[in-house]
Amino acid sequence: MNFDTDHEDKLTVNLIDYDDVPSHLFPFFTSYRMFFDEQIRCYGFFLEAELIAVTAIIPSEEDVEGGFISVGCPIIYVFEVREDKRRKGLGFICAQLLIRDVIEEDTVQLCCSPFVKPFWEKVGFEILYFDQSLYMNKMILRKEIENENKT
Repeated sequence: MNFDTDHEDKLTVNLIDYDDVPSHLFPFFTSYRMFFDEQIRCYGFFLEAELIAVTAIIPSEEDVEGGFISVGCPIIYVFEVREDKRRKGLGFICAQLLIRDVIEEDTVQLCCSPFVKPFWEKVGFEILYFDQSLYMNKMILRKEIENENKT
């Protein structure tokens, strides 16, 4: 069953406290909580009032003492769609909403496993390189390039 795009206008994203994310619905996200610090910004994606996806963003601001090192652009650190909401187009719409309405910078980075690489490519990210030691793809999205391709 595919997500009905007529409901896309009912999808919202809000800044949330990572401690409010239910671990039984978002086990991957909550497994990373131990690495979160005051820099991390967490967002919840809500379909009507129901939490369907969560993300943690490392902002592009200058380094905070003891925090993550800035790479000059925001990094999508964790992104998880609830298991019972996957394969319905919701993750793609949430990722688009995140990039369009939440992240203001023109360049965004993320690291992901090869398993989810096709998803992020569909969103518009390109592979910078594959890190053999971490078995992760480092990917980047440049909004100005994406916008040029649409004209």
